[in-house]
Amino acid sequence: MRLFVVWLLAAGLAHAETNVNARALLERVTANRASKDFSLKARLFVNRDRTVPVEILVKNTATETRSVYRTGTNEFLIVQPIAGAARFFLAGAGELTGARRTERLLGSQFSYYDLGLSYLRWPDPKVVGEDRMRGRDCYICEVKAAGEPYTRVKLWIDKEYPALLRTEAFDENDAPVKRLVITSFKRIGELWIPRGIEAATVLPAQALPAEEKSRLEVYQGDYDTQLPAMWFAEEKFGVPPAR
Repeated sequence: MRLFVVWLLAAGLAHAETNVNARALLERVTANRASKDFSLKARLFVNRDRTVPVEILVKNTATETRSVYRTGTNEFLIVQPIAGAARFFLAGAGELTGARRTERLLGSQFSYYDLGLSYLRWPDPKVVGEDRMRGRDCYICEVKAAGEPYTRVKLWIDKEYPALLRTEAFDENDAPVKRLVITSFKRIGELWIPRGIEAATVLPAQALPAEEKSRLEVYQGDYDTQLPAMWFAEEKFGVPPAR
């Protein structure tokens, strides 16, 4: 069985060790990827009153994964290299840097930065505990970084199949600000991909679970496709020339 977290990168079959090394564990989460291109159809429940259809296209090469989120005329690209931080591109706006990385996808609680999960590669991760998440035994890892949208992030990693099942992010005051949870999985060909993913933003001066939520729900997929490289070209997402 191969278990993949599509927009959260990939998690392959591996058995956890008793004396787990946090960096090795996170590298296993990010290292095992699909060997083919694939596409997904999903619904983005922005809030209780608004639902948007989303197509997710994923292209894998030896050095990186590129994912395009497409709905109507809106397109967003994540470039996730095997080593290094994720990069983000919005059609008509070009590369998103700094605070623009935290803008929300279609007004939902999913930020562009959240979808790239750059904190999986932050330095000096630590295993800080163990927990059960939806019936699965998990390690809890913690990462910290300066100059990023979040200062601390806790990660719940499945012990048997090192897949990321939950994240909680904290601000400079160590207050919780964002949570991502995978609620269910779906099999597509040889892949197990997240069927349901929730993003929750904690309101100021509140605490979990006082939050605003969005949900991404995958209902269909194709793991036998060859996607054109030009669909994922960075220049395709550049700023249009002035007239």
